[in-house]
Parts: sequence; C-alpha cells; structure tokens
Amino acid sequence: MRWGPFALRAGAVAVQLFVAAILVLSVLPLATGGIEINTPNEASAVSLQDGVLTMGFPLEVYNGGYFDIDDVRVSIAMDANGTVLTSAAEAMDIRSGMVNHLDPTFSFDLNDIAPAKLASMVFERSQMVLDIDVEGTYSLGLVGADASYRRTVDWEPLVRSLVLSPDEPSWEENGTAIDLLMRYSFDASPLLIGLETGMAFTLIGEDGPLGDATATIVLAHHNEGVVRLTVPASMMGPQDLMVDLGLSVGGVEAHIDREYRWEGAA
Repeated sequence: MRWGPFALRAGAVAVQLFVAAILVLSVLPLATGGIEINTPNEASAVSLQDGVLTMGFPLEVYNGGYFDIDDVRVSIAMDANGTVLTSAAEAMDIRSGMVNHLDPTFSFDLNDIAPAKLASMVFERSQMVLDIDVEGTYSLGLVGADASYRRTVDWEPLVRSLVLSPDEPSWEENGTAIDLLMRYSFDASPLLIGLETGMAFTLIGEDGPLGDATATIVLAHHNEGVVRLTVPASMMGPQDLMVDLGLSVGGVEAHIDREYRWEGAA
C-alpha cells in the first residue's frame, strides 16, 4: 500500500485546521473586546529642544487573546484648537493574557504649527484631544490586531499669568525722544525652567511701530523685569497703543499682542 500521497493530503488538512483554529482563537477575543487600553493623567519625561516636544506616554494594554501581539506600533495624534500633531513609537510586543505596561516615546515638531495656533499653545490653557492607535500582528502573523483610544486632557500653557504694564510705566526724557520703562512678569512651565529665552518687545501706534527693545533671561518659575523702549516725543500725548511680545525659547518662537490706552507722559 502506498501511504505517501495520503500522508501529504492528511498533513495539508492538518495545517489548514491548525491555521483555522488559530484564526478562530485570535479573532474571537478581539471581537469581544479582548484588547483594552488605559492611559495615565499626565505624560512623563517631557522635554523641549530645538522646537521638538518629546514626551513619554505610559500605557496599560490588556491582551485578552490566546496569542501575543508582535511588532506593535503605537501612534498618537494631538488635536489642540484644530492643530493636529502626529507621532509613532518604535515597535513593541504585547503578551497574551495579561496587562502589558508600555512606555512609548513620541516627538512633535512645534515648528510645523502655524504661528497663530502655536501662540495659543504657548500662552493659552485649552482642551487637547488625544487619539491613540495600537496596531500589530496577531497570531503568528496571520491576523492584524488594532485598537483605538481617545481622551480629552487639559493643555497647560508654557507661559502663564503674563502681565505687561505699559499703563503705569516710568519714563525719562532722552533729547528729542523719551525712554519708556515697561514692566513685565510671567510664570513659566516646569518644562521651560532653566532654559535661556529671548524676548522682543515692539510698541505699535496708529501709524506703525514706535520703538522696540530686547531682553535675554534664564527662565525661573516666576520671571519679572523692566525693558527700556526709546519712542518719539510725539508719544507724550494720550493714544491707543499695542505691545507685541515675541518670545523665543527651546527652538520655538511665539508672539502675543496686548492693547492698552496710553494716557500720556504728563
């Protein structure tokens, strides 16, 4: 009796049954919610350098399937005031039947953001939407596995409690001009403490710029000081003015405007 062809056919059937069993055992837990994602309230190891915001975002991923999920890639999208930044972490593995603690790292280039929206992230508190996607290969590479998670978090501005005090400045005569001594104060995010920042002040009147000044400081939690702007003597009288503050720190430059009523140098 010749057993060769029969053995081959039986072997092929066994392989097919094995593959089918894997598919059933893999897809069923996924269909019944076998993957669960939880996130902490805050990111970790946050840094800002050369305009790139880097943060760790620990995840707890429960894999209720029968097989590990290999080559897992975690991607994240941050939506702040209509600005979406995306990043993906390096490949990881998710073991079956347990809660896996992952610590992916993401990088976002803030220089890709339009100036107006960047200013809102630097100076304003807002709501940020995080979209997290987990994708990998399930069941010996035969099935794709993916899960998504969305949550809303509070975005804390990098610069808070900004106060410019041009309505109560000191001033000094300077020949045919006057020197305006403008006070400023603000609090810096812990992310910025210890970084050198450049500040550029421009005083703008109804007919255009009137004067400017610059300052460089190393940021502490609370920062305050005085800058001197030389402006035309025509500013002696009352008028509506605006101060443009440009702040450059960690490779990011953002601007904010403040309007006020100047009552004159009487």
